[in-house]
Amino acid sequence: MKGLSFIKEKIYKYENLGYRAQRTVKFYLGRIFLYFILIELAFLFILPFIYIFTTALKSSADYLDPTIKWIPTSVNWDNFTKAFKALNYFVAFKQSAIIAVVSCLGQIIACGITGYGLGRYKFKGRNLLFGFVLLALLIPPQTIILSSYGIYATFKQIDSFVPVLLPAILGHGLRGALFVLIFMYFFQRIPDAMADAARIDGAGPIRLFVQIMLPLVKSAIIIVGIFSFVWHWNDNYEAKMYLTKPGNMTLQPRLESINNYYSNAVYGAGAPTGADKALTEPILFAGCLLVLLPVLIVYIVGQKHLAAGIERIGVIE
Repeated sequence: MKGLSFIKEKIYKYENLGYRAQRTVKFYLGRIFLYFILIELAFLFILPFIYIFTTALKSSADYLDPTIKWIPTSVNWDNFTKAFKALNYFVAFKQSAIIAVVSCLGQIIACGITGYGLGRYKFKGRNLLFGFVLLALLIPPQTIILSSYGIYATFKQIDSFVPVLLPAILGHGLRGALFVLIFMYFFQRIPDAMADAARIDGAGPIRLFVQIMLPLVKSAIIIVGIFSFVWHWNDNYEAKMYLTKPGNMTLQPRLESINNYYSNAVYGAGAPTGADKALTEPILFAGCLLVLLPVLIVYIVGQKHLAAGIERIGVIE
């Protein structure tokens, strides 16, 4: 009863506060609740990275010790050296960088041109082409991988960059249809008066696109560029399917072989046992950090532009 009377007393005092005081209390209570939710969400996203980092610093003994969860007894930087060697990092990094950068630039150019054509021009068959773009977005790539592999195998392009880079350069590739829709959405929001004024001044189609339209959709270029780079860098499907030779493998497929690499080196040839994998698990987490590092750098550098682009999506002043 004392607790209930205390609550009633607080409610009575609040009801008798002035309007400004009530507004101030509501503001601070709302802020506290908002920051609490944001901190909880941030913790959920950051927790996996904390776990990966702390595990990468553990020795095998610390990793197998159930009493040690977050803080290792000693920092074992040698895990990164071993992971660097197992990944053949410089070679695999070069392969991943070529695929990610070339695919990113190719999709920006090809998807930008396609989105511009679908978003700014009305022509016969436009709706049909738009339907094909939606169909390409909805069809899972796993359903056409056999036919695609057969085509590239016929032309003897397996274990080359062609099966991965050619679709991206032609406006398809990973999430290419989504990028076309993003560019199309941005170009549709540009007022027709700007294009008409440029044509009156003598601008042709190419000059209109390059000098007038593209600068107005910088947000779309940044969004597509970051997403394309990250998705191609993290791709573990097409790269693993088409690039099978050790010298052509990217970082993602090599990440899966770290356990086998050190299990075979330490415990002999053959399939590694569960205990072997457990002993090499910290090295695997160190390899994960080495693979994630370029992606984190891209996000850190482009986070402001990415957030601004998403915030202003479709709004062109």
